[in-house]
Formats: sequence, C-alpha cells, structure tokens
Amino acid sequence: MLFERDHHIVSASRRTDIPAFYAEWFAQRIREGYCRVANPFNPSKIREVSLRPEDVAAVVFWTRNTRPLRPFLAEMDDRGYNYYFLYTITGYPKHYEPGMPSSDECIDEFLTLAGRIGPEKVIWRYDPVVLTPELDTDYHRRNFTKLSRRLSEGTKSVVINFVKMYRHNRAALSDCGYTEPSASESDILVSMFAETASSAGVVIQSCGRRECGTGIEEGKCIDEKRLRDLFGLELQARKDPGQSKECRCIGSVDIGRYGTCCHGCRYCYASGRTPRATRRYAMHNCSNEML
Repeated sequence: MLFERDHHIVSASRRTDIPAFYAEWFAQRIREGYCRVANPFNPSKIREVSLRPEDVAAVVFWTRNTRPLRPFLAEMDDRGYNYYFLYTITGYPKHYEPGMPSSDECIDEFLTLAGRIGPEKVIWRYDPVVLTPELDTDYHRRNFTKLSRRLSEGTKSVVINFVKMYRHNRAALSDCGYTEPSASESDILVSMFAETASSAGVVIQSCGRRECGTGIEEGKCIDEKRLRDLFGLELQARKDPGQSKECRCIGSVDIGRYGTCCHGCRYCYASGRTPRATRRYAMHNCSNEML
C-alpha cells in the first residue's frame, strides 16, 4: 500500500462528481484525515491518500452541482484547506443531461458559490462541446452567448473542450446524431467562443493542447500559476503523467472512482451505464474509506 506524504494536490474528481453526490463522504474523509483510492485499471491495488491540511497543497473540485457541498465549505476554511472549482455548465437540453437540474438552477448555484468564495475560485467549463443536428453551430452561438452573459458575474475564466469519443460514450453519442466537427466548423466555433467570452469580460482557455485558436490560450485545468496567484503556492510545473498527452495539468492525486456519477450525461466518458452508477450510489456508505 502506498501512502502519499508529499504536499500534493487532490483532484476531486475527474472520475465522478464528488460535490454533487459524495459531499458527506468527502467531509467525513477530511475529518478522518485520509481516504483510500482503488486503481481504476487494477481495483485490487489500493492507495491511501492523506487528506490532512498540512499534507494537501490544494483541493481542485470538478463538478456540475455544488449545492450539497456548500454546507461543508466553512469547515474546510476552518481547517485551512485551499480549494477552487472547475464548474461545468453547458445548458444543453434535458435529454442530453437527464440527471441535471434546470439551466437556471445551475446558473443560480454557480453564482451563489461565486458569491461565497469569490469568482476567481470558480472556473466555468463549457465542456464538452457536442455537435449534433440539434446542437449545431447556431445553437452553440446562442447558448454560449446567453451563458456567458449570465455567468460572467461569477467567474473570470472559461474553459472549452470538444467532446471525445470513448468506448463508454460511443453508442450514446451515435444515438444523439453526433458528428465530428470539420476543420472549418471547429474554426468557426472557436472564433465565436473567443469573441463572445472577450465581450463578456471572461478569459477563455482551451482544455490542454486542444481547440487552441485565435484568442484562446492553451490552458491547464490544474494550473500551478492559478494556485500561486490564489494561494501563494510555489509548485512544480511537471505535467501529470497519468493524463493524456494533450492534457497540460500538473500532477495531482484523484480520489474519485469511475462508474459512480448519476448525472447520466449522454456524452460522459467516466460513468458508462447510468443504472449501474445509480445502484452504486444507492449502496454507498458515507463512512467508507473509499468510494
């Protein structure tokens, strides 16, 4: 068993939505000062990760709904944790994201969180960009413009990322009529996103070495510069070797588990079959050491 003792970043989580579904579990784990994480490719291999404030440089939350976690933020503050949120809002029709609250509810929660912790700690993700007959270029122009105007009150940054096809989401995307954007469609969308974000006063970045174009910076979601600016941390800028070659994020320890998110998004790469995730969620005990 490996035990993380260095001053590490906790990713919570690329694999599931911990704030939305496992907030009480997370709060219990920080009280206990550790959690256990199964290797996603070899579940019998278990790692124990320190969650003590003195061992954690920062927590980076990936989420679509922070309402269940908000009651525990004061406790995190009291314990001395640094944290920020990567907050996905796409505003897509319900059948693409069946487990999500309405777009207005998501926006209200986003702005409430930003009012609580500050807009510099809430990064909006328009992620993923999906092209279908319904979600065409004109749809994204209208949708992104509407969201940018409303969310600019609660953020200083937006990250865009085009959908990628994986084994777990291939069938669902095909059923939606997904088409891979042509080079000209990508250029049109990227230019539109950049112009719209600039008009709203929001800095736009790509997700790693993807979708870069005029007006869009090559971004890092877990970024040593952001961590330095927010919390005064001086961290090494080494790329996380566990992420794809396009990803530029610095190293972190992810404490989530695939197949446990219940949002049911049709394009999701992490959860696969929603009924299985729902069963796992129903069976989960907040006192468990790992998800």
